[in-house]
Amino acid sequence: MLEKGASQEEADDWELLASEICQVLQTKQLVPTMRTQYMRTAFQIPFDQSVRVSLDTNLCMISERGYDTKGGKYWRRDPSKMINHTEITRFPHAILEIKLELKGGNLVPPRWVTDLQNSGMLYEVHKFSKYIHGCSVLLPEDVRCVPYWVDDVSVRDSIIASGGGRILIRTDLSDGEKSKMNNAGAGPGANQAYGHLLPFGDVEHDRSKTAMGRSATSAAAAMDKIQTASKQGQKKGTPGVNFYDADDEEIGDEGEDGCCSWIFPFCSNQNSYHLSDVAPTSMQQIEPKVFFANERTYMHWLHQGITLYTIASGILAFASKGEESWAHWYAMALLPISLGFCVYALHVFLWRADRIKSRVPGSWDDPRGAMILGGSLVLVLVINFLAKLFVIAKYNSIKSDL
Repeated sequence: MLEKGASQEEADDWELLASEICQVLQTKQLVPTMRTQYMRTAFQIPFDQSVRVSLDTNLCMISERGYDTKGGKYWRRDPSKMINHTEITRFPHAILEIKLELKGGNLVPPRWVTDLQNSGMLYEVHKFSKYIHGCSVLLPEDVRCVPYWVDDVSVRDSIIASGGGRILIRTDLSDGEKSKMNNAGAGPGANQAYGHLLPFGDVEHDRSKTAMGRSATSAAAAMDKIQTASKQGQKKGTPGVNFYDADDEEIGDEGEDGCCSWIFPFCSNQNSYHLSDVAPTSMQQIEPKVFFANERTYMHWLHQGITLYTIASGILAFASKGEESWAHWYAMALLPISLGFCVYALHVFLWRADRIKSRVPGSWDDPRGAMILGGSLVLVLVINFLAKLFVIAKYNSIKSDL
């Protein structure tokens, strides 16, 4: 490094780093495990790190186990020796990675990057790792669980060719055996709950012929624009956002909602979505507190419903005979509203929990249902207020007559 013009301080830093790495290798007795080999093509504007794009093709994962390293002298296999088919797996797809380093107040990626992501030629696989894929396929006895993308039908043949078929979904099980396994106490697999994360589907739901890459539709779906946006938003040129065309002929009349679906979101046709429109998990992030927030919201709604029910029951029990008719009508109006609060809370809780679990794209709030129930309560209170005014006015008129 000194001969190439590096300073003494830089050389000392690299020497310290190298010594620390060697110390970790010797202390933890680390050995070569997995080697990834690919042809990389990098795209970058010189002296500009705002956008960096790399394309990896001819991707292979090779196991580095099973040979003598001679005390760390050798760090990979002898290239002249033949590799067994169970020691190498060839990944059937190319991997495109886009790295953005946006600075300042402009956090919007360039338009051409957004157009590339939404071109329909890319399939986003959340948290994909070459090393994890290679270890799962070639060293299954050393891993506790395998990544979700191994069940994708497009990589199944390459995994079987590498002898890793035991980590895949079994296709030789009968319906009785599947039900027996489900009743054994094990919960559903990740791909049963997040099936939309597999770009081409699994072996039981093969979408290899109908799969579509990430497009403006999937980007709009993650932003709750699916089947609702119009061409007007796209004409405005909103940076980084492409909107779904609501006038598309594929939607037709299926996107129309009735009165019930307008009030309650779980009855809406907008909840139905095409698998090609489902947004990747990286665009629909979930934090653990979201589950607890859903439960707290459910408990608050139940509390309000029980409070209204208690008030209505108290009015029915302690209403005087003189006000029997008005009090009973008022209490009987509050009872169905309190019941509506509880039923509404239960349905919204289950509906939102299912969307959170499966990470279905779109909006998870419900402004209309709360508005309708709150409006009904306000209407009952207004009627009660007017009834009281009528009783007072009637009482005053009788008193004046006396």
